[in-house]
Amino acid sequence: LTSEAVRFLTITNLFLCLPVSVLLGRMAMASSSGSRLSSCLITLIFLQLPLRVSGDASNVHSAPLGGTAELPCPVSLWGVTALPAVTWLRSSPSGSSQAVHVFRDGQDREEEVMPQYKGRTKLVRDAQEGSVTLEIRDVQLEDRGLYRCQIQVGNLSREGTVTLQVAVLGSDPYIHVKGFDTGWIQLVCRSVGWFPKPWAQWRDPQGRVLPSLSEAYSLDEAGLFGTAVSSKVTDTTLGNVSCTIRNVALDQEKTTAMVIAAPSPGSLSSSAVALAVILPVLGLLIVVGICLIWKQRRSKDALPPCLAQKRWRRARLHFVAVTLEPDTAHPKLILSEDRRCVKLGDRRQPVPDNPQRFDFVVSVLGSEYFTAGCHYWEVYVGDKTKWILGVCSDSVSRKGKVTASPANGHWLVRQSQGNEYEALTSPQTYFRLKEPPRCVGIFLDYEAGVISFYNVTDKSHIFTFTHTFSGPLRPFFEPCLHDEGRNMAPLIILSELQKSEESIVPKPEEKGRANGDVALKVDPSLLPPQTPELLPLKDMILSWPSDLSPALQGLNVPSF
Repeated sequence: LTSEAVRFLTITNLFLCLPVSVLLGRMAMASSSGSRLSSCLITLIFLQLPLRVSGDASNVHSAPLGGTAELPCPVSLWGVTALPAVTWLRSSPSGSSQAVHVFRDGQDREEEVMPQYKGRTKLVRDAQEGSVTLEIRDVQLEDRGLYRCQIQVGNLSREGTVTLQVAVLGSDPYIHVKGFDTGWIQLVCRSVGWFPKPWAQWRDPQGRVLPSLSEAYSLDEAGLFGTAVSSKVTDTTLGNVSCTIRNVALDQEKTTAMVIAAPSPGSLSSSAVALAVILPVLGLLIVVGICLIWKQRRSKDALPPCLAQKRWRRARLHFVAVTLEPDTAHPKLILSEDRRCVKLGDRRQPVPDNPQRFDFVVSVLGSEYFTAGCHYWEVYVGDKTKWILGVCSDSVSRKGKVTASPANGHWLVRQSQGNEYEALTSPQTYFRLKEPPRCVGIFLDYEAGVISFYNVTDKSHIFTFTHTFSGPLRPFFEPCLHDEGRNMAPLIILSELQKSEESIVPKPEEKGRANGDVALKVDPSLLPPQTPELLPLKDMILSWPSDLSPALQGLNVPSF
């Protein structure tokens, strides 16, 4: 409604209330009649307040990461003199609503606000415009989503919704040559870390827009966009060919250019130059491919089962008790009291932001430092759909996005989905396993420069890194995100091993366990809530090899 329409409706309803006011005035003093008339006027004004629907495009607001967000309440306060009770809410993953900012009885109620919003919000009112705005300082990625504004005047209340988008300016784009065709050069422009989805454009040396051959977008684990946009120019093009990536929400862009120089007099033709470039590149790619295949075959599934099992048993002779270091844990991670279990919580914990703590990737390091010798530990992963385990250098970066690779001091193996696994080499090495591991063994031989991963479930070899180490190394753990509720279980570090070979032979009295296997006993508090689709606990925990039975029977996992 327009302001003129609101005033018209208000005056119309006011005249409808006048007979009632006159009747009351005959029964009471004139001052009492005037008070009732004012109350009627305010009530009518509030009843005529316009309310925009949540689908309105004007109810979507953007704010830069780390900046200040301004969310205007869709409910108008035109004609209301005193600031009423105002409550801003947002929905939690469980479906309940929690307070972001509460204003009642003329003051802010900080004690009723969610912990992650305390000290970051402010209510601003514009009496002339009849509006009230919520300001959120130091905007984080977790702040994006739907917010609900509730305004109460007397016994009447209205509410409206506003959506906050957190805009992020991504990395500087870079251009590389994808290939050559007859008379053409194909170029690809890449950039990562944008939100919302960016807009890309190519321009030739004269500033004219070049058509894009393809545009590909991807989302990382943090929900940020990466883009790869390709175009092509003729092999006679001279000058700067530029690529621009733009964030429309922030009205900011990043541009990079590649110089295509003219050939010197007497130089070879463009086709000869193309061949001179392509052939060495192809040769290098073939050599690199052969090396990668050889390395992958050597490190994965290269060991015969009997040899792999023999090396695994030898590695277990170097068992060490590993615990978690709380000062390195991401604020959303929850550690057990004995520091042997870790799972991802729903919200950030009020912990100090020290230099050793991860603040972006949901990871935690072990307390132990390894500078020499052989060391082995085992981690129970159970039915988790995603996890990352391994070893990293003590000097790895803990702040912001981290690219895990041996060059950056990471030697990690990741389960990405289903029976698909990755060794975080550069580039990644993808593989499948015959049997998904429910327990993973990690073996470090510092002097030999070897980090091996074993599937304790079937005693098979998973992957081996080789590297020349320098400086302290530490165990690495990442339980990963919840994967829509399928990855709620924790990572559990086993505290002891059974090295005797006698328990491998099944005992006659062990009925119902043909291979002498035993079941792992896990504290139910560490498992996600059961739903009708989930199996009972005893059916969820598969059997384990019998030589683990003394270590796993009676295991009481500490509660978080």
